[in-house]
Amino acid sequence: MEPFEKRGQILATGQRIRFSFCVIAGFIQTFLLNGPSTNESGCEISFQSCWAWGLTINGYFGLLFAIVFVLAIPICWLKELEDTHVPRHTASFFFKEIWLILQNMTTFYILIFILGIQTLTNFTSNANIQLQYYVIKLTNFQAGIDTVTTYAGLAYAIWLFQTYMINRDWHITQYTSVLLAALLGLVWIAPYYNLGGTQNGWFTIFIDLDTVSCCLLLICCRCIFSKLSASIFAFNFMQQFAQGLSQVLYTIAIIELAKTGLEATTFELLVTVGNAALLVNGVISTQMLTPLNAVSCDEDGGCGSHTVSTTSQQSFNDSDGPWRYTQYTLILNSISVAACFIFTPFLPKSKEQCHEWKLIGDQQGNSIIRARIGLAMCVVTILVSC
Repeated sequence: MEPFEKRGQILATGQRIRFSFCVIAGFIQTFLLNGPSTNESGCEISFQSCWAWGLTINGYFGLLFAIVFVLAIPICWLKELEDTHVPRHTASFFFKEIWLILQNMTTFYILIFILGIQTLTNFTSNANIQLQYYVIKLTNFQAGIDTVTTYAGLAYAIWLFQTYMINRDWHITQYTSVLLAALLGLVWIAPYYNLGGTQNGWFTIFIDLDTVSCCLLLICCRCIFSKLSASIFAFNFMQQFAQGLSQVLYTIAIIELAKTGLEATTFELLVTVGNAALLVNGVISTQMLTPLNAVSCDEDGGCGSHTVSTTSQQSFNDSDGPWRYTQYTLILNSISVAACFIFTPFLPKSKEQCHEWKLIGDQQGNSIIRARIGLAMCVVTILVSC
């Protein structure tokens, strides 16, 4: 229903609202879950460690129940828009249409992009998580700050996309975000080796999302260069941002490529596959720890030579943790960059190219073989994610 020149703003705004509410969830974690009952027993009562007050786990879930209950109330008053021009269809109709959708070439291309990008780029590094929570031992307060800054940066990044990039070359946006995320991931090597005392909780939060630097860089670039330069350079965020941006890109492409009247059905099909691919992404990043002997072990004296001991900073160094984590990071980032260049060409460059591809796909007709391959890809991805 949006005008062509503004189409995609509703989707992008929905993503921004989603991440903004994740910031609120982060504030709950930061300020309400740092008490004695949610930290190690006997923790020191201080600002840096744990606080003298805070919710218990039961109190936390009670609060969540109350929030969900209040937010769910308006659902009772939601109504379908009355539109006599849109006929009501049965479930069997939509299943038949999904089968036809999978036979189209443009659907097949966007499916390849989703599976390749969401599965093989922007990995969540288990090495970084293990370093933060087992070796450095972030407090709940620090973990909450990490969550708040991460999702605040995501919401800001989506705004950047809406403002500067939505009508520009989507390939450049995808390449830039993944490459900068990979480069930023290399900064983690410094905390692995504790170079300059960087094996510090606040430093790892800072490199997890350098929001302040990004904002300053955006201002400087807008003063010196063009708006396009500013928006590209400002993409110095992190893996989660690149994942979120990829999802915004392909959801907009789906709406443009979909058959009229079946936009929501196509959207739900491919977004479901995309969410499953993200879970497979996590499986791959976790399983990569084993061949590199980088699986974490926090048992005193019970860690084998094929694991990284995370009971203390000294045991982490003695078990060759810095080098093993460095190998892990380099390999994941290499896979991410390579996959980006392989699969990004399967995404249209713009809304205009979406319609060009749609026309070409319609001219080439449907293919049962293509649909079977696409369906197999969807089913395998969902099963692996389960």
